[in-house]
Amino acid sequence: MAGSGFHRVKIHLTDGEELEIEVDESLSLLENLLRNGVLIDNLCGGRGLCGKCVVKIISGKTSPMTDQEKRWRKILGSDIRLSCQVRILSDAEIELKGVSRAIEGKILTWGLQEITELKPLTRSKKIRLRKPTLQDQKGDLERLLEAAGTRHYDPLIISELSRSMRKSDFEVYVIQRGEEILDVISAEGNAGRLFGVAVDIGTTTIVGYLYDLETGKNLAIESAYNGQIKFGEDVISRVDYARKSAENLRSLQGAVVNTINEIIEKLSEKARIEKHRIYDVVCAGNTTMLSLLLGNDCYYGSHAPYPPPFTSSVEVKARDLGIKINQRGYVKTVPSISAYVGGDIIADILASKLHKYPGKAALIDLGTNGEIVIKADDLLLSTSCAAGPALEGYGVKDGMRAVKGAIETVVIDEFGKSYYKVIGGGRPRGICGSGIIEAIAWMRIRGIIDGSGKLIEESSEKVVRGPEGLRFVIASAKESATGRDIAITQQDIRKIQLAKAAIYAALLTLSRISRIRLEELEKIFVAGAFGNYLDIFASQVLGMLPDIPREKFSFIGNGSVAGASLILLSRDAAEEAQRISKEVRSIELNTIKDFQEEFIKATHIPHMDKELFKNTLKAIESLR
Repeated sequence: MAGSGFHRVKIHLTDGEELEIEVDESLSLLENLLRNGVLIDNLCGGRGLCGKCVVKIISGKTSPMTDQEKRWRKILGSDIRLSCQVRILSDAEIELKGVSRAIEGKILTWGLQEITELKPLTRSKKIRLRKPTLQDQKGDLERLLEAAGTRHYDPLIISELSRSMRKSDFEVYVIQRGEEILDVISAEGNAGRLFGVAVDIGTTTIVGYLYDLETGKNLAIESAYNGQIKFGEDVISRVDYARKSAENLRSLQGAVVNTINEIIEKLSEKARIEKHRIYDVVCAGNTTMLSLLLGNDCYYGSHAPYPPPFTSSVEVKARDLGIKINQRGYVKTVPSISAYVGGDIIADILASKLHKYPGKAALIDLGTNGEIVIKADDLLLSTSCAAGPALEGYGVKDGMRAVKGAIETVVIDEFGKSYYKVIGGGRPRGICGSGIIEAIAWMRIRGIIDGSGKLIEESSEKVVRGPEGLRFVIASAKESATGRDIAITQQDIRKIQLAKAAIYAALLTLSRISRIRLEELEKIFVAGAFGNYLDIFASQVLGMLPDIPREKFSFIGNGSVAGASLILLSRDAAEEAQRISKEVRSIELNTIKDFQEEFIKATHIPHMDKELFKNTLKAIESLR
């Protein structure tokens, strides 16, 4: 204790780091955190309204629970306090649940990663060769192959082979991938150091991780928007565009290759390495994205009976795709399951270890498309649902990507006033997917919309009628950077209802095929760009995620790039990914008789069957 009203508090941050601060017991914990430079989500100005500034008290004496906390306790759990309401009355230890950072845009780059043993696909080894003599006039290539114990090599090594061997007096680094020799380098200094890149090719964004293949160390992370966006926001529009001509297909392939090359260039600059030292690129993505990367339009995969171009892992020379790494290096794709459940889901499963989970569990990947996997005993079922781009802000009147100026989180008080946070700070320009979800959820809590999703005109002065019908104003023209209202329209609500219904109905259908109830799930792994920024409670109010305790949800971040990283760094993981792809059974929802009926029921907020969301409905009542 530093003084009569001051105490020492040990804080566990969300990124695993720890720090210790001095707090004044006369102030709320939130005020103390902010004074010490610890940023924590807070929308309502300390009124206990938004439930964003949650902390877990591990030890120490605290002030009694306020009425606001008692309401949120039913939703967030018994060991959770609101930092804006609680005061610390002794030395204590706490865990933060939501640290915020101001950033220009939000492209999900982090992901779970655990490597048991470093066994990269490509490796470097130093070899001392016997020098030729008049009695031993064996060719340089044959001498090398004999010493390396292989007969396989990239023919491009021949042009530099003789010079490299003699430059270092017949001591060389051999870069080898499996049985194939990719390169021969004079053994000088760290010339044998080599690198690899793991890539997540998303429909909207592409993320790359650069690794030192000798140590397994992550050296740099970069991301960018997929250059294919200009040809269509979703996979179907891109397939249609590619199908029109060979030139269109080349343009789509060139766009994704160019984006990957831009990322590799930035990764190399950031880590201060030469690109020709990169020999391996592993790409995860949905089946269409991987098909377009390899120059196939995936047209037949989008039509019954939906045969994909390939599901196995494909390896292609980087030079054949135009990927700007060492021209002898390889680009490898993560295996897929079906036309609509791709390599990104295999990567998710690998990263989350869903396939090894001992109980009943599920994985939900929420991005431009929604993919779901359920594990029940030895059964692994997967499916894809057409959630559409609305969840990421597309097709919504004031929607935008999760970039600077987008409203990313929202809470609405009992008077209809909106409190929100803008990515990058400043005035809002629009609202992104996570903000739209939270806004509609709070509109339901405050009675601004009813269970059918209909806007109620007299419910709030923020509900106004315009040429396009009713809308709820989140930020007025005076508040926004555009000089016009930022609002949620009735049409926006309908689009979100369709998207969330597709996700929940797909999850419910898979659970029934697996012969388990959703409440039996012991763990739900949430992956994907949109999923990572999702508020669990708001998603349950909306009826998108099931009505189970929040502690059963586990966010794995960008599981796609995490899984690709594991494959890059471990041959065992690559083999495991191939096994997983054969074990998972894909379900085509269009063939399930009751799916359409379940979809219609799920369009209600949260659901037409109130028993499925009885806990959430009780929580809604407690906040009113």
